[in-house]
Amino acid sequence: MDEAELVRRLVAIGWKGSRAVRLGPGDDAAWVRGGVVISTDLAVEGVHFRFDWISPAEAGFRAGAAALSDLAAMGAAPEALLVSLAVPHDPSLAQALQRGVRGAGDRVGVAIVGGDVSRSPGPVVADVVAVGRAGTVVTRAGAEAGQGVWVSGSLGGAAAAVAAWSEDGEPHPGARDRFAAPPDRLPLGAALSGEGLARAMIDISDGLVADAGRVGRASGVGIVIRGREVPVHPGAGGDLNLALYGGEDYELMFTAPARAEARILALGEEVSVPLTRIGRVEEGAGVVLEDSRGRRAAPARGGYDHFAAPAER
Repeated sequence: MDEAELVRRLVAIGWKGSRAVRLGPGDDAAWVRGGVVISTDLAVEGVHFRFDWISPAEAGFRAGAAALSDLAAMGAAPEALLVSLAVPHDPSLAQALQRGVRGAGDRVGVAIVGGDVSRSPGPVVADVVAVGRAGTVVTRAGAEAGQGVWVSGSLGGAAAAVAAWSEDGEPHPGARDRFAAPPDRLPLGAALSGEGLARAMIDISDGLVADAGRVGRASGVGIVIRGREVPVHPGAGGDLNLALYGGEDYELMFTAPARAEARILALGEEVSVPLTRIGRVEEGAGVVLEDSRGRRAAPARGGYDHFAAPAER
């Protein structure tokens, strides 16, 4: 059973509908009446991070930034964080993690308002709940044929850091920074939503190809990605595969009408975030890659899947 199937089964068990909920499972966050947007993100030692790679404070910052990224993908403004920690009998470790999460909150002007703590024989676990607010949200289901596909920033840096560490090497400093301190795209997400520019949006946590596929499935369309247009992070050494399949960049991928291109580029300059059109939405299903000659091919693989066999990741 892969991760997607497990999630479907868990949703079937837990979600029975509610009049209080405007948008339930299946997107980056839930949206409840009153405009409250809620998401949760789990960080597990040995799966999402290792302490021989980054410090406890950096692990906490990373967990907080990842949770807030879900709000960015919905176009929501952040309001609060809740943090639950499971750690060995070492109070200093819990405090360092909490300081890291607080740093992610301080960056966007929100506080930690509660949480929980438990002793764990290992591994360390940090679960961060991000709470925001939005009068309307951008979901994964608004992509339509003819729209452009865009990404913010550059991709592959975090995956390049993991690849270097996994081979007992030292990553490029920029790649390390991208892994330890994911970018804040909340102002961008809010602007794209507020101006009605983004019609579908997602944060890139499991890899561009995998997350583009999620948008395509939610919208009932196909996504064409032009590989030559994908911006590769400088720390990834020009490796397009890291940009396509590596995860945890926490950049935004969104679709927008073709007529909005000039305004999107101008908005990127206003918020100091490069925005790149990397493809288009078409009728059909699935994700295809297109080379400089217009030749198409299926992606070599999907993105990160927690329940796939190691050889399939």
